[in-house]
This record gives sequence, C-alpha cells and structure tokens, in this order.
Amino acid sequence: MALSAPKNLIDLGQYSRNDVELITREYMRCAYLDTLDNFVKEYVEKPEEDETRQAVLKTLESFEHLIAVLDQSEEFLLYVHRDDDEEEVESEDEEFERF
Repeated sequence: MALSAPKNLIDLGQYSRNDVELITREYMRCAYLDTLDNFVKEYVEKPEEDETRQAVLKTLESFEHLIAVLDQSEEFLLYVHRDDDEEEVESEDEEFERF
C-alpha cells in the first residue's frame, strides 16, 4: 500500500519567503519555550539517568541549534537563559548610561 504525501495544512506559497521564515522562527521559539516549560515542570526533578528526561533534553538541544541557525545568532537563547541578576545589572547600566 503506497502512502500519499500529507496535505499541507497551510499553503505557504501564498506568502513571501521572508514572511514564511519569520513565521517559522516564531513557531520554533514558541515550541522551544513550551518544551522548556514542560521540562521544568515535569522532568527537572527526575534523575539524570531517566530516559524520558534525556530525550526531552536532546529535544531542547535540537531546538536551540535550529533557533540559532534560523536567527543566525544566539541572542534569543541568551535572553531566555540569562540570570535575573544580569537583568538587574543591565537595567542599572542603562539607567547610568542615560546620564
């Protein structure tokens, strides 16, 4: 039995290439953040040897790589993983630079 190609849910051909790239980047970021949130809620406490935990970590690493490639930088990932202390220091630096 031959499998037919799945039907596209959205005809991306109707959009400009730039719009499709932006949609893809935004979707990957949202999927990454959802997966990261799920990891924190359900898997972070599990032992490091847990197979499911390892699979989720590998998925997160794959998302990170893909996001960095699509963005052509790691700025988004650095922002997501920054320490709250860094944010406070940056805010203070911005306030100082204003004067």
